[in-house]
Amino acid sequence: MDINLLYSVDDWVVHTKYGVGQIKTIEVKPILGENTDCFKVKTYDCTYWFPTNDFENPRIRSVASKDVIQQIIKNLRRKSSQLDTDRAIWKQRIEETQANSDVLTLSLIIRDLSTQKKLRQLNQTEDDALEYFKDRLLREWSSITGDEMNKLRSELNSYIQESQAKVKVD
Repeated sequence: MDINLLYSVDDWVVHTKYGVGQIKTIEVKPILGENTDCFKVKTYDCTYWFPTNDFENPRIRSVASKDVIQQIIKNLRRKSSQLDTDRAIWKQRIEETQANSDVLTLSLIIRDLSTQKKLRQLNQTEDDALEYFKDRLLREWSSITGDEMNKLRSELNSYIQESQAKVKVD
């Protein structure tokens, strides 16, 4: 087993596809015909493994720090910037955010999509993405602070309402 690991059992990590999960154990798994030490990660709705020596894995990162949570709150409370009515641009932003696990980017699109929802009806893709992004942010936020998701959901909605109050409706 590796001595200098990037992560440890009980650490919280974020996978770009599977979201926030906690490392539960290290198990040996066959990868390309070779037995490899892997972290077993349990998320809300799935389990996945990744090699303990995979230091350059672009799909996995540590959860954000409490300082980053403060930046997220600032992002959520700010007025949305340059809201575009072109759905193709929104589709591109949604796809880029889904491929990126950066929590600050996540907070910006949540704020902006929420404001768009207030100004005009979102299509099903946009509305589904908004709910997915909120859930992803809340799970990471909860893993950092230990707060319950319902409490954080209430805080998130409060910050979004504060941001929306700064937008003038034509």
